[in-house]
Amino acid sequence: MANPSSITVTALAANSSTARPAVQTIDTDGTVPVSVGGAMDRLIFEFVNAAAAAVTITIKGGDNPPSPLSQDLAIALTATGGATPAVIAGPFESARFLQDDGSVNIAFLAASSTPNVTVRAYRLPKT
Repeated sequence: MANPSSITVTALAANSSTARPAVQTIDTDGTVPVSVGGAMDRLIFEFVNAAAAAVTITIKGGDNPPSPLSQDLAIALTATGGATPAVIAGPFESARFLQDDGSVNIAFLAASSTPNVTVRAYRLPKT
């Protein structure tokens, strides 16, 4: 199998409900882009590790410019059954994570074997 070419972002609507989107599965070590169009301050990710090994997810620091405060953010997920096999991450500063093409890059690295991480991405509405 292979990772998705990009992670889809589901826009949430104010004063409404949205069906929970299908997960996207990461099953290979590597980096996957997320097209955010530069709007990162309302971006939220849900990561769930379904593997028997720990996984490190890294939200990669952005290009400078447009990201003068570029710095990676590492998120450790324990193996299934551990204390933190799932996390919600975000929102994010564009000055730290935005790439010059308007995307954000997320790297996945399994401690052993291959990752098995499900991802959902959401954009919160302006209210």
